[in-house]
Amino acid sequence: MTPRELAEYQALIQADIQRLTENAWNTGNLFYKLHSGQQSIWRTLRETKAQEALLFISRQWGKSYLSTCYALSYCLRHPNSIVRIAAPTLKQAKDIVSDNLGPITLDAPEGLITPRKSDWRWKVGNSELRLGVLERANVDSLRGGNAKLVICEEGGFVTSDDYEYAVRSVIGPQLLRSGGQLIHVTTPSEEPDHYIHTEVQPKCDVAGTKFEFDIFTNPQLTQDQIDKAKALAGGETSPAWRREYLVKIVRDGSSVCVPEFDDSKHVIQDEPPQYAIWGIFSDFGGVRDKTATLFACWNFQKARLEIHHERIHDANTDTDAIVSAAKATMPMNVIKQVYMDAPGQLLVDLRYKHGFEAMLPLKDDFEAGINAVRLAFNQHKIVVHQRCRFLIATLRGATFNKQRTDFARTMALGHMDALAALIYANRMIDRGTNPVPADLSFAERVVPTWMQKGKEEKSNKALADALRSSFGRRKG
Repeated sequence: MTPRELAEYQALIQADIQRLTENAWNTGNLFYKLHSGQQSIWRTLRETKAQEALLFISRQWGKSYLSTCYALSYCLRHPNSIVRIAAPTLKQAKDIVSDNLGPITLDAPEGLITPRKSDWRWKVGNSELRLGVLERANVDSLRGGNAKLVICEEGGFVTSDDYEYAVRSVIGPQLLRSGGQLIHVTTPSEEPDHYIHTEVQPKCDVAGTKFEFDIFTNPQLTQDQIDKAKALAGGETSPAWRREYLVKIVRDGSSVCVPEFDDSKHVIQDEPPQYAIWGIFSDFGGVRDKTATLFACWNFQKARLEIHHERIHDANTDTDAIVSAAKATMPMNVIKQVYMDAPGQLLVDLRYKHGFEAMLPLKDDFEAGINAVRLAFNQHKIVVHQRCRFLIATLRGATFNKQRTDFARTMALGHMDALAALIYANRMIDRGTNPVPADLSFAERVVPTWMQKGKEEKSNKALADALRSSFGRRKG
């Protein structure tokens, strides 16, 4: 290839790049500007149908760059929309957008994004990007017009009361009218019972729209840079490292009910054992609270309580619906125990109208019941199946009231009704009865259920392979 041909070829490539770039901007497809971790979030936000999402994202990860990119893209993909980026203070909001807008728009077509005459607004295509403040003293900056997308940056650094007011009284009504999307982008708050932890996180947990991205998910950082960040934050066990870089809510027993609960240790995918003692444990909420019903068994071989199903009903749910849901979850002939914290007359109605024999659980000391659950989690004596999303959300976010005399009440978790039901299960489950038939063979006792499929050749081969791996292959 001659120098002239090479120059012409490079000019063609450059023209193609320019054409593709202009097309990407005009269609709002800014995916190419993101690193792989940011791209995974982008896909999730584009695909979810939920109106609210929570992103716990580490420091040094590029979350403000991502927020600005996503806001610009939304403006371009949804003409004639209002999009807001809000931060604790106006200065923070200005810094977030100003610091990122320049690098992001270097290759944008001229005139596509222009500042408005009014303060801190930009015309983006036919839409408008506006800034706002989350702190209550200046939260009125978020009023005016019905936003289609609101991104709240660093909400964990606003007081819980201010953030709740901003979301419920200012942002919420706009999105209710527009049917838009609210995205919380932050690291966890220093306040263990912050509104984001007690209300936003459980709601998004249950909806499947809560995501965590710690510092190790940033592909642009080296291990040496991560180690330096860890040292600056105070080391492996420091609250700052755990909260700001591992995006963990730093919890203690002063306000959080079950700080010992850990998803990585206590959430399972295993199906229940073939032989077990099954029970139903429920906390009836009546007209004020949720009704939480847990389906639990005692795994005799592993000596642990396993929660495999849940049914959660809002306040004022008809008793018929609650009973029907319970009966549809598991065959009643399998259930050996039914304990429900409900008024006496309701227990009578359950027995005579629904054929549902239920007893009141023991309810002695409130704190002792919680402590028993905490000890059980600490000793790995309770596990929860991943399908029980409401119970898992409750265990993550359940808090006490300010006097520590009762559970707190939240919109997302109610009166911590699922935790109450778990306390009853932990207290009342039959641990003494051996459910395993005495006449089982040795193989049937020790070989997993999936391998016990009769005497088919495939099953026998699987059993033989398992025994060889356990005892070794004979020589000679």
